[in-house]
Amino acid sequence: MDIYYYYLAFVIVQLIHSQEEIWTEFHKRWFVFTMPRWVFVTFELVFSAVIVSYALWPDLPFSSLMMPSFALIMLINGIGHIVWGLIERRYVPGLVTAPFFVVLFTVYYSDIVGVF
Repeated sequence: MDIYYYYLAFVIVQLIHSQEEIWTEFHKRWFVFTMPRWVFVTFELVFSAVIVSYALWPDLPFSSLMMPSFALIMLINGIGHIVWGLIERRYVPGLVTAPFFVVLFTVYYSDIVGVF
């Protein structure tokens, strides 16, 4: 399958993941630092606008770098949420959608490498 379709899948999962984080108050619980809700929501809106732009216009500059990089970043994001949840031994914001990044990346990577 073409990387564009994997990218679309990652974008959809990320948009749902962002909603999970916003509504479960990630901004108050992140282990690195806390921030005001408006700062976090603004970040999510800008980030979402960028990734959706590449989904709508895949010929934007640097798309050949953006799409595979985004897949790797989402893998790291997913693993980070899972490890954070394991450390705290309870639900952390973003934990429900995080495994989807890991599964999607595994399928993506297997397809790119040609395992399946």
